[in-house]
Amino acid sequence: MLPIRLFNSHTDGTCASPLGGLTRWSREMDGLFDRAFGWTGDTGFRVDVRQDGDDLVVDAELPGLSKEDLEITVEDNVLTIAGEHKSATDEEQEQYHVRERRYGRISRSFSLPTTADAENVTANLQDGVLTLRIPTREEAKPRKIEVK
Repeated sequence: MLPIRLFNSHTDGTCASPLGGLTRWSREMDGLFDRAFGWTGDTGFRVDVRQDGDDLVVDAELPGLSKEDLEITVEDNVLTIAGEHKSATDEEQEQYHVRERRYGRISRSFSLPTTADAENVTANLQDGVLTLRIPTREEAKPRKIEVK
């Protein structure tokens, strides 16, 4: 399974349990390391990872990117989705008053489970959402053993 962290958020900063302070501290440390290594939604993009039968499905929000702007690789069981938002104008010639749109390279990487069939990953880009379907290797699927 892909590494996914789930945390209960408390908007008022209080903790629901005696160990809640440790949980909040752990979450803040994770955020610190994530930002230090560029693993945040601020520098990347948002994804949903779900199980669909025997397949893992990754849905990535990539508005404004075409399939030519994307590079999807699997190496050493690490899936990497990368792309580049290109500026429509010559930035040196323009004088901006507000500039909120991001340009440049974005990338996210995920460790695939050992059961993933990295040779048969499929990708589809539609309406700014990239969908990757990662099947499970046949030999890794559960099978019924007949008793004789």
